[in-house]
Amino acid sequence: MTRSGFLRAMAEILGVAARTLREEDTRHTVAQWTSLADVQIFSLITSEFGIEPDDETIEAETVGDLLMVLQSRGAFRE
Repeated sequence: MTRSGFLRAMAEILGVAARTLREEDTRHTVAQWTSLADVQIFSLITSEFGIEPDDETIEAETVGDLLMVLQSRGAFRE
């Protein structure tokens, strides 16, 4: 999965238009970003990248933080 593909999937989980999701968005700026959405996002990460949620992924506060964690682990193919 590419970085942009992950962002589209994350936007779909959050119920927002893909182009409106910004790297600075957080659980506080996206109303639909609930604990259930967290579970769905972490399930996506595990199924697509084989990365199990750990402290670093769980503590990512923004969309950009999460992207950086995944990038650092070589998750994206582009």
